[in-house]
Amino acid sequence: AVAAIADPLSQLVAAGVLLRASRATPELLDTAVATASDQGWRRPLLAWLGVQRLRAEQAGDTQAAQRIARRMAVVEQPPAP
Repeated sequence: AVAAIADPLSQLVAAGVLLRASRATPELLDTAVATASDQGWRRPLLAWLGVQRLRAEQAGDTQAAQRIARRMAVVEQPPAP
């Protein structure tokens, strides 16, 4: 449903509402990460990657959590001049 929303900001707002309502699926998190990444929005991307990492850690998927943490480290690097 969220992926069908055309406006990227509205997608992230809807994803946030579903997250707060404890209705966020792994697919929703993937959509939110992809939306923030596609728009070049670093802070929202880091926030959604953090949620993904937390979910992976809670599920005991250390490989996924480490992969997401590495991606977060890349995003946190300052942009090239």
